[in-house]
Amino acid sequence: MGYIVAKFGGWANASAENVKLAADLFEKNHDRKIKVNSAIGKVEGLPKVTDLLTEGAEAALKTGAFPEDILEKIKLNHYTVFKPLGVPEDVIDGVLKLLEERLPMKESLSPDHFRALIIGSGEELFSRLDAYYLKEIRKLKARYVDPREMGHYLGGNPLDGHILPESYNNLSRLKDMDGIIVYPGFFAISNRGEPMIYSRGGTDKTAADIAAAIDATLYENWKDVDGIYCADPRIVKNPELMNEVTYKEIRELSYISFNVLHQEAMLPVMNAGIPVNIKNLLKPDSRGTLIVHDREHIENRPVIGIAGLKGICVINIEKRMMNEEIGFAEKVMALFRENRISIEQIATSIDTIAILAKESDFKEKSIHFGISESVRKEIDFEEFNEYLKHQLKADKVKISRNRSLMCVVGQGMRKSVGTLGRIATSLSNAGINIEIVDQGPSERNVIVCFKDEEDYSKSKKAVEVLYEEFFQA
Repeated sequence: MGYIVAKFGGWANASAENVKLAADLFEKNHDRKIKVNSAIGKVEGLPKVTDLLTEGAEAALKTGAFPEDILEKIKLNHYTVFKPLGVPEDVIDGVLKLLEERLPMKESLSPDHFRALIIGSGEELFSRLDAYYLKEIRKLKARYVDPREMGHYLGGNPLDGHILPESYNNLSRLKDMDGIIVYPGFFAISNRGEPMIYSRGGTDKTAADIAAAIDATLYENWKDVDGIYCADPRIVKNPELMNEVTYKEIRELSYISFNVLHQEAMLPVMNAGIPVNIKNLLKPDSRGTLIVHDREHIENRPVIGIAGLKGICVINIEKRMMNEEIGFAEKVMALFRENRISIEQIATSIDTIAILAKESDFKEKSIHFGISESVRKEIDFEEFNEYLKHQLKADKVKISRNRSLMCVVGQGMRKSVGTLGRIATSLSNAGINIEIVDQGPSERNVIVCFKDEEDYSKSKKAVEVLYEEFFQA
């Protein structure tokens, strides 16, 4: 028997009506085995529960107390969702009391483990109440399952954990449990029992890890959109919906700006060959977008998606005989890694290496600059320029700001001649001068970099002209 893992994000859990619709899905299809929940999103103008918990955790660490106004907002969020569903107030209060009971644990935990404990509580609070609603109100066979009891182990940073291999074997036991499994996303424990959380958006990863562990037939991700569009609907009017897209194609798009699914959440299901269905909770009978291992190439359709990323800076490093210096590129990447600046793209020539990074990564980062202890500060671009020049003994370092990246993706490009030329010609005709172009070795993506305006009007124009070229021509 094949099982479906269904994930519901903050939006899906932010109203009584949405929670009811989710319950309907499990009532209609018994193959839906595991319901993985995020915390409640925005409710009637209130902040997201996770944001409230983050603020409360910081206040508790500083003052020793969880602010009453934050507790009241968290309570109001849960009352607003669950009271209309018939969940009694005393049940809601009893579950929310778990949060207050955890506050004294800050004395026995490190600050980051305490943060993980509190910040990850939103998923648990919702899921406990959701399980009550399914079982007691909807009369479905459902149970809450605690990640701590399942041996769902994460390693690494308490606030940015990664699943440990032994967790998959532990989580595989979920498929043998009766009824609907209501499972909170985002949080877990270390193998020493300490509170841990994935990075923000980690409920996607929780659901993907569970899907891989139980060898699910399908991983459903329920949202407020019909699926994945070929371009940003905020820029292109009524863009086409992708019916099918491959794991590798969506990974390429997610890397740039398609925030449909957490990038790391793709890996477990991709490795296991489990299809992912992005669907609209408000239109449950619509097909949505299916993410699969492979798809048929559509004639004259080499491109499946166009994405843009603004706020990029380009760090050009010039050094004569760079090609003869063994390990030079490694040195460059090490300096960026030490200063916690992510590299978005690398382009090289015989004496030049160009590093593309997000300008936002220069804000409030831990920077070393050759001293024994790191300091927290906003990295000055000119200062970083001189730092790189000194460390690398470079002839010249130049940082160019206000750049944008455009990514054109489609596995059909491997079988189509002239795609790169079409991209270059379309952008040139629109008055957009390409500074850097890179086609990956997979031949399924082309990335171009260009100077943008302060309002990022060129990146918007680039999306429009490329969409017209590949989807409306």
